[in-house]
Amino acid sequence: MARKSFAPNTQPMYVLEESFYPETWRDDSRMGVLLSEFRTRAVNPENYDSKMRFWKELIVKYCEHKGCAAVSITELKRVFRRKGTSPYCLKVVFEDMMKDGRLQAKNEFDRVPQDSWGGWAMDVLVKRPLGWGFGAVKDRIVGSAFDESAEFVCMDVVKSQSELLEKLIQKENKLNVLLSKNALLELVKDLDIKSDGLDLVLHHLFCRQRIVMEKLPSEMEHEKKILLKFAAPGAQAQPITDIERSIYNLEQTEHDLMKVIDRLEQNISDAMTVVKENLREGKKQLAKSNLRKKHLLEKNLEKKMNVLDNVQTMMSRIHDSQSDRHVIDAYKIGSNALKKAFAETGITLDSVDDTLAEMKEIMEQQDEMQTMISAPQNADVDDLELEQELSDLLDMNLAANHVAVTPAGPPTVPGAGLQPPAGQPTLAQLNDFDKEIEKRLAALRTDVPSPPLDTSTIIGGTSVQSQGSNLPSAPA
Repeated sequence: MARKSFAPNTQPMYVLEESFYPETWRDDSRMGVLLSEFRTRAVNPENYDSKMRFWKELIVKYCEHKGCAAVSITELKRVFRRKGTSPYCLKVVFEDMMKDGRLQAKNEFDRVPQDSWGGWAMDVLVKRPLGWGFGAVKDRIVGSAFDESAEFVCMDVVKSQSELLEKLIQKENKLNVLLSKNALLELVKDLDIKSDGLDLVLHHLFCRQRIVMEKLPSEMEHEKKILLKFAAPGAQAQPITDIERSIYNLEQTEHDLMKVIDRLEQNISDAMTVVKENLREGKKQLAKSNLRKKHLLEKNLEKKMNVLDNVQTMMSRIHDSQSDRHVIDAYKIGSNALKKAFAETGITLDSVDDTLAEMKEIMEQQDEMQTMISAPQNADVDDLELEQELSDLLDMNLAANHVAVTPAGPPTVPGAGLQPPAGQPTLAQLNDFDKEIEKRLAALRTDVPSPPLDTSTIIGGTSVQSQGSNLPSAPA
């Protein structure tokens, strides 16, 4: 929004665009009421409150627009002059805003808080209320002597600008880093905060212990360099240390050296261009002189480059030492936390050793229990004895049934159209023999598992195969 200045006391100091004003500003009838003095609130409370709200919002909007929270009645009368009529109600508006804490006299705002908590409490809770009460009583008895040219600070604007500034510093990663005021002005140029408005914001943050400000002496008496350090969110600003001040000085030295190096490189390039022009013009001696100048500039550039390397190396080591310090602090914190955790849980090397030994012993006991549970109950029965008894029974049955084994060849199956040889058992005899063997096997009572009975049984060196009604096999 464009602003134009005019001669004082003749026309408005600023000319604001039409878009700045609310829609009511174009209503002549309504503005006539708003520009006039306030009547008693008891006559029309609704109209009184509406008018008060209109001017409060317009004052805040104007301070935000111009980028500074400081304002005076005289300034507002010039700015809000409409068709030759200035607002006559601003004094009542200012008094009401001061009562609400939304407006503060600049001399009160600029007061530096006490360093100690006791001094701060005395200043905020005792001195300021007493001063304000004395002024109010004086105005009632003697009469109000309100200075319209006195500056006041709009606290709503200061607080909103402070929040924007802190968010910007956090976004630019400039927390706990030394900044000059000029560098800060470069950062806030997009926030619509002017230099005088920035002073108010910085003072507000300083009073809230959100920043630390330090003035450094300059070569010129009227110039003072201000260093600023912003605290992290939720933390209190700490004083500037010697290490931080040294890092800042090294960074400034690096910045200045880089500027000098850029200028030297440009001078070397210009000198070389002049040498070439002299040669083209045939001015040999002049070209030689300019070439000598170029060599001197190159030597100076080399020296500056060496100094810059030293400065950057020193800065790198300082930053590394700071990083190492943070790492060591983290190690200490982790070690203390681990010790505390062990102490709370009661874990020690002896307790761990005892627990592992006890666990090993219990596992060995469990293995022994499993072995005992799975052991056979009839351990006195021998498989060899059972096999011998079974062999004897088979021999007896074979002898009783007169079973003979053919020397070789496949067994002859009775009933296949051939008659059994003389002296060989019949099919009925073989069936009775099989039934007898099954009966004998069923009579054996043992819980010891044994391999399945094969179809071939060796009896006295002779292999006999009996399955169903098949004939015995030939000798092995």
